[in-house]
Amino acid sequence: MSSITIKNLTKSYGSVQVLKEFNEVFNDGEFITLLGPSGCGKTTMLRTIAGFEAPTTGEIYIGDRLVSGGKTFVPPEKRDIGMVFQSYAVWPHMTVYDNVAYPLQIKRVPKADIRKKVEHVLSIVHLSQYAERFPNQLSGGQQQRVALARALVAEPKVLLLDEPLSNLDAKLRESMRFEIKEIAKSLGITVVYVTHDQTEAMAMSDRIFLINNGIVQQSGTPDEIYNRPANQFVADFLGKVEFFKGTAADGRIGITDWKQSLAYPAMEHTGKVEVAIRPENIVLSKTEGPITGTIETMYYLGDVNDCRIRVGEATVRVIAEGYTHNEYQVGDSVRLTVREFIVFDDDGSLEEQLQIKT
Repeated sequence: MSSITIKNLTKSYGSVQVLKEFNEVFNDGEFITLLGPSGCGKTTMLRTIAGFEAPTTGEIYIGDRLVSGGKTFVPPEKRDIGMVFQSYAVWPHMTVYDNVAYPLQIKRVPKADIRKKVEHVLSIVHLSQYAERFPNQLSGGQQQRVALARALVAEPKVLLLDEPLSNLDAKLRESMRFEIKEIAKSLGITVVYVTHDQTEAMAMSDRIFLINNGIVQQSGTPDEIYNRPANQFVADFLGKVEFFKGTAADGRIGITDWKQSLAYPAMEHTGKVEVAIRPENIVLSKTEGPITGTIETMYYLGDVNDCRIRVGEATVRVIAEGYTHNEYQVGDSVRLTVREFIVFDDDGSLEEQLQIKT
């Protein structure tokens, strides 16, 4: 298996720069996710690693081998990579076995070795019993596993996946996340995964690179990015969050629209601030909590009770336990406790960042 080293990489199309000065090492066996909104540059990054695009400047190494940079450009078929696209791209006239065997057949691998390798990889993706079926006899998830097996059968150093689950229904997409993660872990292969789905990124990644407007806004583990976002864009893109303007002074933050305040002993920021609060970090109670409000709406979603609470002149979203749907009614006076929140300087960047996101 192999690491990927990217040095001073940029990519432009004419006067438009879509990737801006990227430097990073993706470690051997690491599951990396490139996350971001449509048009942010994440697929372009993947395509430069694969060799479908040449970087405008910079170098890419797979292991110790330079594959892009200067006068060197190794074509995709010689980079020892496997790739799975958004579309399954399985051949409808071939059986599952023949689809998976094809990359080995064009390399003129001996038939006995092909059979051994194909049977092994089909067992890994749990498709051994479907070897003689055609794609139209398979479900969407099974077809995606065929594409994954075909990418793995030649034992590549690196596996690249470009939004491979976006065509699946929600339940199947959830199960496939864990299957792909487990397969990658069992093989010890380096994976670079592109998605705009933050839930996929959180569930699968060792490290996430959150990209916006061609720039890496933050990289780190899912826990680091979710709980310690570098800026408002990162906080907003990962998970549910609401922003409130306030003023930090004397160990408290007065929330402007709430007409109430939060304890803030850390005082890492002072003066005008933006307070980011995730709705799952607010505790709903009938009797306990320093913040008072009134229930405006409740949406019962089975596992959670998704509420909107009027606090002063603001509406605050609270995600409470599902059973609370039967304990409260619209119009009830309630008390709230904010367990955690994130504070940013109010430098006017929030509106700009959220505009770029869309």
